[in-house]
Amino acid sequence: MSLQNRILAVDDNPTNLVILETLLRDNYDLRTAESGDQALVLVDEFRPDLILLDIMMPGMSGYEVCRRVKDNLASRETKIIMVSAKAMVEERLEGYEAGADDYVSKPFDHDELLAKVGVYLRLKSVEEMDQLKTSFLTLIGHEICTPLSGLISPAEMLASDESVDEGHRKMLAEMVHRNAQRIHQLFEKVTDLCAIKSGLYELEFVPTELGRVVREAVSALEGLATEKNVGVDVRSASMASVMLDEQRISTAIKSVIGNAIRFSPSGGVVAVDVEDRNDTVCLSVTDQGPGIEPDRLPYIFDEFGAVDVDHHTEGQGLSLALAREIVIHHQGTIDVENCSTGGTRFIFRLPMASQQESDARLLSTDMAVSPQTANRCTQ
Repeated sequence: MSLQNRILAVDDNPTNLVILETLLRDNYDLRTAESGDQALVLVDEFRPDLILLDIMMPGMSGYEVCRRVKDNLASRETKIIMVSAKAMVEERLEGYEAGADDYVSKPFDHDELLAKVGVYLRLKSVEEMDQLKTSFLTLIGHEICTPLSGLISPAEMLASDESVDEGHRKMLAEMVHRNAQRIHQLFEKVTDLCAIKSGLYELEFVPTELGRVVREAVSALEGLATEKNVGVDVRSASMASVMLDEQRISTAIKSVIGNAIRFSPSGGVVAVDVEDRNDTVCLSVTDQGPGIEPDRLPYIFDEFGAVDVDHHTEGQGLSLALAREIVIHHQGTIDVENCSTGGTRFIFRLPMASQQESDARLLSTDMAVSPQTANRCTQ
């Protein structure tokens, strides 16, 4: 299944949201909010590509929501189309000044709305890919120099010095393999992230026991845990079923657990729990490391979490960025927090298979909208 663009529709009138769901649900991953506060929470969790934003709402206005979205480094590239009955030039200018990309008046023409949605989603994709390519080129220039040196020097020694004994030959061969693997993994992450950002990622969902996937991920990381002298304790592993693309979600889980192992002190323990909570399966990964600087927490899942690519740490957060995108496309969320006792906790929340199937049935059921209502959007 190809990934769909994510759209957030914000309106305090439920009828308007029903109309937008009818128009958009078949081709886009759509979420709705009935207030500005709810919208801002979903912006952080859902990471929409585009927001259809009503202006006149009780409490926080659409203008204020727009300003906050655009002021947030993590969401400033999100496209925003204002949807409102306010048609005066002054109101439009206020929307543009708040950061809106375009404007549609109610009652709106359905074809015009769909055309604008398509245009701005394509524009966001192009802008995002251009930025990713520029940043990746800078990152690759930094990241490849060290492993390339680790490839070339031992390879030259192996090729030119026949007197190298078997023990040193094996050590040099391992250096070549390790650094080649590092370059390969970097390009794999870049390729996957570009694919998921451009909508070319393919996901195949089947009912899967998340606890089993977690146990297998921990087993795959035994070598890293041994190397770092860190224990991994799977304290609980729910048998609940989740609709998963097992290969992709395993990538996300290994990224987070591997990150926890790398940042844990020698002799430390990473605690892993998979628990049922109502209609959700929660995976938590807690390490005993130094924690994350408070000013970095909001950006830890961004592709370049250190903000400045020229002054980065190894990997530049690509693994966590990819993990977030994978979890979002499983209708889940991923969060991070510093523990009061020290260390960091990552938390995945994924809907159980029964809940996902229920949501799918709801989306596939035609909503009762009269022909008159379907042709207009009320204020």
